[in-house]
Amino acid sequence: MTRDRAILHLRVPGVSFEVYGQLFTVLADVSPVVQALPPDGALMDVTGALAYFGRTPAGLADLLQTRLLARYGLTAAIGAGPNRMLATMAAETCAPGEVHVLDPDPAAVEAFLRARPVETLPGVSPVLARSLRRYGIGQVGDLADLPPATLQRVAGGSTGRLLHQRAHGIDLRTVAPAGPPASIAATRRFEHDVLDPDQVRQALLALAGDLGARLRVAGRSARTVELQIIYADRSTTTRSRTLREPTAHTPVLQDTLYALYGALALQRARIRAVTARVGTLVAAERAFVQLTLDATTEDRRVLEPVIDRANRRWGSGTVHPGALTRAKARPAGLARHRAAP
Repeated sequence: MTRDRAILHLRVPGVSFEVYGQLFTVLADVSPVVQALPPDGALMDVTGALAYFGRTPAGLADLLQTRLLARYGLTAAIGAGPNRMLATMAAETCAPGEVHVLDPDPAAVEAFLRARPVETLPGVSPVLARSLRRYGIGQVGDLADLPPATLQRVAGGSTGRLLHQRAHGIDLRTVAPAGPPASIAATRRFEHDVLDPDQVRQALLALAGDLGARLRVAGRSARTVELQIIYADRSTTTRSRTLREPTAHTPVLQDTLYALYGALALQRARIRAVTARVGTLVAAERAFVQLTLDATTEDRRVLEPVIDRANRRWGSGTVHPGALTRAKARPAGLARHRAAP
């Protein structure tokens, strides 16, 4: 295990894309080695910062919490450990505003890991976790006790060797300095796992409106649209599409997200969250817009800036699609009926 590093993993749930990009100014004031983990996370190697600030990892985490709260009113969940994996796993045990500093002593690391569910170990997919549980391997400690040859037979050669290392707290990856990507993302998490496709489409409608407004405010147009479905077992499916022309037009984003979702043809999938992302951004004035000669489409293009100004003045969501209002007002017993487009 690498013991001479100090790594922090931060998560700031609910942060907007615009503020997420600004957070890196605060993080860079503490350490130059920062890696973005969009849409709401970051890794920091603070090994050199410990001596510079004269603080422990816990002290640096407290400093970051104070600065994020003072500047943006945000609280982060922060995990600290001697390598990337342990810092991330420590962060996963925290609620916003909490800090979990993992003692780098091997005995403390072993005690922490052995009690963790096997699916919390990076590299253990939901499918592999089910396979391991069929063999009675439910915790990381069970995984660590397996002979390497046995683990390789169950998980495969390279995966087995990697999991054997990680089950003993070894992670050779470094923090690769990288800022937030040139994209805009938005996520909708459901209060309960969702089976109803109409509820998913309502979420996609809200995401399209959110992304379209943020593109227009930023003076950008997007060429690519990506949809990620997060299931109840934490597995994901991601699909993307390149548009014929860059756009910030909400109906185009909405139709593209609907098409990506429809192409998955999900059958009774329990969905926990959906994330939409637009990328390959260009300045709006450089984007070529093909005239449609369709009155409804052109009227919507004219109306969008008016809606944006109203929402900026009186609050986000002041003007929104009627389908979203009806979705909120509809009795629970009618939830499975399709909302009007």
